Amino acid sequence: MSKDTRTIPAAFRGYLLPRSAHDSLVQTRDQLRLLAQFTEARSDAREYIVLTPDSLSELFDRVANHLDDALSATVHDGPMPS
Repeated sequence: MSKDTRTIPAAFRGYLLPRSAHDSLVQTRDQLRLLAQFTEARSDAREYIVLTPDSLSELFDRVANHLDDALSATVHDGPMPS
């Protein structure tokens, strides 16, 4: 059984995104879509969604943490863009 060994080509220049960082970005995307659904216009005036300031704060904090995780795990290979 051979091990899957992936190497980065010598000519590669860009950003490497580990799986954990990708997962953080996916979670962030999903949470932002949830916020979008909460805030979109409703056609039925009797349909209410209650969002407390605490729940919004927690959600925004989670989104920020997921982005921090993804950004800190991203590796740049090559000269920094100017």
